[in-house]
Amino acid sequence: MLPNIDVRLRNMVKAVQEVIAPAIREDEKLAQEQARLVIGQLGMLQEQWKNAVRYEAGSYRLIRELAETLTEFVETGQVAVLQQALGETAETDQLDIDALNAGICTIGDAIDKVILGDDGKLPLSREAWHAIFDYGEKDALRSRVWFQGNGIDPDRGDLPPLEEVI
Repeated sequence: MLPNIDVRLRNMVKAVQEVIAPAIREDEKLAQEQARLVIGQLGMLQEQWKNAVRYEAGSYRLIRELAETLTEFVETGQVAVLQQALGETAETDQLDIDALNAGICTIGDAIDKVILGDDGKLPLSREAWHAIFDYGEKDALRSRVWFQGNGIDPDRGDLPPLEEVI
């Protein structure tokens, strides 16, 4: 029987902690730092992997919602850009993490084009900016919760549980 992902990640952390890191010379500060970084990242992956598809599906839905909202507040040509991206991603398989990431990129690229608005010649409406800022707040909170395992968010104790933002 093959080990599951949790066991494999745990074994990698153990290998770096007990074999690789101790073998690094004391004067190799960068190598020591990188070993600690690998241990930390593997630990976060161990916490995140089971929810990764759900998290990306939430990111996909959130950016899709922004694009749909923006169609109400931008110029006709910009609406076409958003609608094309929304159409191209309408059938995205929400159980396929690669498809979700591709959909997020497609919609995100369209939103970038709208924000840049013909090299800044098409200003966005106040409503469009509010929609973008609202999206940014939601996305930032989700990211902070998702990456709270890295321990650098000074307010991580005040963050909601992952289930609330996923």
